[in-house]
Amino acid sequence: MNIDVKVPTLPDSIHTADITKLYVSEGQLVYAGDVLFDVETEKVVLEIMADCSGIIENITIANGDHVNPEQVVMTLQQLADSELPARPTVDQTHDSKLSVSGSAEEDAIASALFSKLNTICWVIGFIIGVAAGVLGTLIVLGK
Repeated sequence: MNIDVKVPTLPDSIHTADITKLYVSEGQLVYAGDVLFDVETEKVVLEIMADCSGIIENITIANGDHVNPEQVVMTLQQLADSELPARPTVDQTHDSKLSVSGSAEEDAIASALFSKLNTICWVIGFIIGVAAGVLGTLIVLGK
C-alpha cells in the first residue's frame, strides 16, 4: 500500500515553509520513526518522520523548495513487519575504524543528536537565566 507523506499542518499565520534538509532518496528503505526531511518556518524547524516502515517510491521535493501545508512531498510503499529486514545495529553498519562518509543516515543521526543537545543547552540556559533574575530581584529588594 502506498502512503502519501505530507507537510504537516502549520499554524494559521504561516502559509508556506521551506525544505531545509532531505535525508532520504528514492528506493531507500526507511523504518517507522526515521527522519525523512526538515521543514523550516519563520519560527521553527520541524523534523518530519516516517509513520510506517517501507520504501521511498517518489520524492517531489528538494532542499530549498517552498512547500504548503498538507502538500504531498513523497510516496512511501508501506511494508509489513514480516517483509522488513532486521534494522542494522551500530556494530553491523560500521567497522571498528572511524569513517567520514557523510551518508544520509549519519546526517540524520547527527542532526537528531545536535537537536537534543540544543534542547538541553536551551533548558540549562533558561534555568540559569531564571535563577539570575530571582537573585537580582532579591538583591534589589535587599533581602
